[in-house]
Amino acid sequence: MWASNVMKAQPKTLQLSMDSPGVLSITLNRPAAFNALSMEMLRDLHTVFDALQHPTSMLDALPADFPRVVILSGAGRAFCGGVDIKAADQGIGGSAWDYKDMRSQQLLSRLIEKMRAAPQPIVCAVQGAAAGGGFALAMACDVRVATRGARFSAAFVRLGLTGTDMGTSYFLWRQAGLGVAAEMLLTGRQLAAERAYQARHGRLGLVNELVEEPAGLAAAAGKLAQEMLACSRLGLQLTKEQLNSVADGGSLRAALVAENSHQMLLVNNAEASQAAQAWMRSLISKSGGKGRGGGAGGGPQSKL
Repeated sequence: MWASNVMKAQPKTLQLSMDSPGVLSITLNRPAAFNALSMEMLRDLHTVFDALQHPTSMLDALPADFPRVVILSGAGRAFCGGVDIKAADQGIGGSAWDYKDMRSQQLLSRLIEKMRAAPQPIVCAVQGAAAGGGFALAMACDVRVATRGARFSAAFVRLGLTGTDMGTSYFLWRQAGLGVAAEMLLTGRQLAAERAYQARHGRLGLVNELVEEPAGLAAAAGKLAQEMLACSRLGLQLTKEQLNSVADGGSLRAALVAENSHQMLLVNNAEASQAAQAWMRSLISKSGGKGRGGGAGGGPQSKL
């Protein structure tokens, strides 16, 4: 089975679990180093995200335990403190590596590409710092939940580097607006979770849900994952694919053509039909058993 084969690799810097069917939890596990990215962790993440790609095509049969949603989190007090420069220079906790080499830089950036190409939606759970490369990992996820004490930063510019790295120039302005992106990337300032969450009220957009304490973080991420699991596998995958396409700057016409094709594919798909019927049954149950003219659009009068 898929899970046993992946778990067999026993990545030293990650904790992998499938406590809920269909949901793979990936926990960055270097808490003493604030889960900073060592070469070992980078390789482990590449291995896992390689395994999350469909073997051949989205329409082929997959193992029964193949993940449909991913939750990415960090152990201890922080989500991820960025690239571990000490480990890179001295091999602390693993092998030394030359982070000044273009091949190392490409290894970092390709991880971001693999996360975006993964067919599974990725829910990021952030506590403490998400800094530098850790900030980039959080932004490469599809949705983010964070504790009130979480903070985000990309201080590359304070190190004499460009303020943009690992996709920050692509993601940040889309998620938080050009002004906030310029503020963070040109100054290296931290963004508090409270401010990042305010997009729900018409401002930013970096954090989708805010929880008071770290103890509630896993439950909030799990709830999002379960709501995604209620949808069909293909429906989730094609929705993520289309959101990526639109974020890349496609025209309205191109978006409509892709959406039409995806809907026609799914309206004739057995798994999608089962998901729709289950949702309709839940609506009827909530309305006290009275039939209502609902549909996939979410309202009583919407149509498929």
